[in-house]
Amino acid sequence: MTYKLAAIDIDGTLLNDEYKITEENKKALRAVEEEGVRIVLCSGRAPLSVTPLLEEIGIDGYFICHNGAVTSHSKTKEILNEAGFSIHSLKNVLSYCRKENIHTDFCTALDMYTESLDREDVRAMYAKYLAEPKLVEDALSVEDKLVKFTLFGTDDQLNKAYEELAAMNLPVRTLRSGPSYIDIIDRATSKGAALSNLASYLKVPLSETIAIGNYYNDLDMITMAGMGVAVGNAPQDVKQQADMVVASNNESGVAEALECLVLRNKQRA
Repeated sequence: MTYKLAAIDIDGTLLNDEYKITEENKKALRAVEEEGVRIVLCSGRAPLSVTPLLEEIGIDGYFICHNGAVTSHSKTKEILNEAGFSIHSLKNVLSYCRKENIHTDFCTALDMYTESLDREDVRAMYAKYLAEPKLVEDALSVEDKLVKFTLFGTDDQLNKAYEELAAMNLPVRTLRSGPSYIDIIDRATSKGAALSNLASYLKVPLSETIAIGNYYNDLDMITMAGMGVAVGNAPQDVKQQADMVVASNNESGVAEALECLVLRNKQRA
């Protein structure tokens, strides 16, 4: 199979546990792009946290952010897709998070907001993701359409919160995007849907796409792509739904997948 597009999750997949891109991954990404394969970073991050990574790799192009809610281009800033909701639909969620001391932030297509930056763990988290949210006194004062609302807390807090949110029958989609995060996005939004829409726009059949990820918010794109890949640090039930399992994020699993699926095939041709 000749692949034309590779959708790659960032945190826990492309980045190692020190939030760095290994030289092996950078080399493989550049080599694959030179072979004509479009590299699409696909993340829960906001655009301002994705574009510096593309610049570090030395490539540009389309990327998917906010877990599929926004598809944009790193160079032209064109927005192909933007799916969202009103903050007022999450009044019960806000009340719950304030009561349980769960930190929250909320994003429009290009901006991020939060009600507080007082906690040290919160400031460290944003620094890690190259994010600089704008402070607002009350989330309900944000009138622009939101594309993502995120809860940040301990695993125990979020396990409980996930059940509580499910009982609220919210008009949105709730998913665990990492051990410390719950993301709330538009009900029809997912990385898989965004990948399908972008591939159609670029006239690339899904059978000619690769998706590489590590967590539950990556499952839609892993199962939808022509070749779904899980890195070795993924939970077992994510690995079971992938077509291929490679080395972990700390062992340049992305490079292993791209070398196996694209570069070695090219050498044999």
